[in-house]
Amino acid sequence: MPRLIVSILLCIGLLATIESGLRTALFHHASYSNSESIDAQLAERDASPHWNILLVGDSETRWGIHPQEIDEAFRRADVEAHAFNHAFDGFGASWWPVLLPPLLQHPSLEHVKIVALGVQMIDAHQVIGQRAQCGALQEPVLTSAFGEDLGLRALCRSESWDTALGNRLFSWLWTVRYASAIKSLLLPTPLLPQTPLRFNSRKSGEPFHGFEPHYAIAHDRGSYAEEFRRWKAQYNERDFQPLAAEIWMSLTSAGGFFDRLLNTVNREGRELVLFAAPTNPVVIDTFGRRADYETNSFLLRQWAVARRVPFLDLGIQDVGSPDSYFSDMRHLSGEGARLFSRQLGKALVHSLSSPTIELLAEANPSVRQ
Repeated sequence: MPRLIVSILLCIGLLATIESGLRTALFHHASYSNSESIDAQLAERDASPHWNILLVGDSETRWGIHPQEIDEAFRRADVEAHAFNHAFDGFGASWWPVLLPPLLQHPSLEHVKIVALGVQMIDAHQVIGQRAQCGALQEPVLTSAFGEDLGLRALCRSESWDTALGNRLFSWLWTVRYASAIKSLLLPTPLLPQTPLRFNSRKSGEPFHGFEPHYAIAHDRGSYAEEFRRWKAQYNERDFQPLAAEIWMSLTSAGGFFDRLLNTVNREGRELVLFAAPTNPVVIDTFGRRADYETNSFLLRQWAVARRVPFLDLGIQDVGSPDSYFSDMRHLSGEGARLFSRQLGKALVHSLSSPTIELLAEANPSVRQ
């Protein structure tokens, strides 16, 4: 009997030692989100509690909206703003009704009063249910420790009832909760179910408040031309045909996608702003989508006016120097992001009501102190 007790105590002691070590150092060595760029983004987010504007959307927002320019636009209006770019590569508008509620619970975002979402105007959007079609950019993130903490792992990966029950009962143990992150440290890379996402090769500088700057097309025109050739070859006209008219009519109808999005943001006690994500016109024009874009923009503008939601349509940027302004077929370069963000910042300041502007001031901890 004493040996049994000693053995039990030794096992408990070993488990406690492992747990203590994991809680101290696991995410210094393993990726928390299975994405280098999101790991860096979260570290920067959590270093400050002062964010009061949250910018969300996909890579066109992540590469294209510079928070410094948004803050400066508000400062010129004598409002102290602290914008953070929380967009994720591959996570378009459809994902944010499920991402926002758990994200906004994080202490670093408790002062956020405005959520500005970048919307693709030539894509369909849908309400994500209990299961989703997770692609190569979504599944690694949502099945990571980060996805587990958001409670969204099940969107991409189902579990047997006994595994799910065990995870629920012992989720307080890091050896159980973050087993996949621990595996990434112990197993050779070829044996891992998925490889962590690396920084995009066109990244041109360090992140700034979640924003990532990228090289312009002019930095390497030859590579861009080859990439453009491959890009067109992987799609056919069917993939970029105008959407059926009823799709965006449904999205903007009563109880449709945008109503659900608005309700989600309002339930979290925040104000919603929509803006057309900046897209290289080559995408629009190569496949003849300008008329489609304008139709969808008109429908969303009608919806926004009826709900008193600011909608800023600056999405098609017909500029004189596209090789400097854009990074590739869809995204802005670092220089283009600054120029576009100045436009967006001015439009955002002018679109907000006085009560919302006052909310920003109230949400600023430094003002209250």
